[in-house]
Amino acid sequence: MPRTTLEIDDRLLSEAKKASGIKTTKKVVDEGLKMIIRQKKLKSAALQRGSELSGLTHEELGLLRKNG
Repeated sequence: MPRTTLEIDDRLLSEAKKASGIKTTKKVVDEGLKMIIRQKKLKSAALQRGSELSGLTHEELGLLRKNG
């Protein structure tokens, strides 16, 4: 896995750690990246209304139902 140097807003990082309960910067960044990917899948599934739904997790399906 390549190393990457990032400039991250300290306030955003601190808030993300508090909101998520995640202690390390790496894990917070990883979780943020996963959330972006999940959101993209949810938007795609919402547009296709069916064909992409089989690839979503139970949690993602619940979010899709909740958010319409």
